[in-house]
Amino acid sequence: MEDKKNYYKILEKLRGKRVGIFCDGANLFHGRQKYGWQIDLEKLKKLISNFCDLRFINYYLAMPIKNDIAFHGSQKFLEKVKNIVNVKSKELKYILVAGGVIKKGNMDIEIVLDIVRSIDNLDVVIVVSGDSDFVELKNYITREKKKNIIFIAYQKNMGWEIRQCWHIFLEDVKNEIILE
Repeated sequence: MEDKKNYYKILEKLRGKRVGIFCDGANLFHGRQKYGWQIDLEKLKKLISNFCDLRFINYYLAMPIKNDIAFHGSQKFLEKVKNIVNVKSKELKYILVAGGVIKKGNMDIEIVLDIVRSIDNLDVVIVVSGDSDFVELKNYITREKKKNIIFIAYQKNMGWEIRQCWHIFLEDVKNEIILE
């Protein structure tokens, strides 16, 4: 794990900046399943707000259909967070394959489009995902728009390409943001 002070150095750079947070719900869901803990979005909001002018948190979620066993859990989660974040959702896809069904709910395109649409009103973008698919987004924001981007994710879920720019491992801020 990185030195805990490193994330404070990154957050300190947010002082006086307009910031938007874009959370990849699938990335956080799988991290929670894999590592056994999840973030409290209210605590994340408070932590980041202490360092900047936090404009919003968008949370992207592929929603299961009503007869899916995961539907009620997703509904319960949405009820808890609806006053903390802006929920952006679409229906989860169900793909029939030999022997079963694969669930797909990638929201990367929606995240990227929302960032591109809002970047002119922000100084810094925070993407809560370690998905290396966002490397080209990072290049666009830093090179073309001359703005900053920070990635926040579980350490073992963060692609090496993402580690080459400003990033914070959730494990480093776990005590401040864990859902209890």
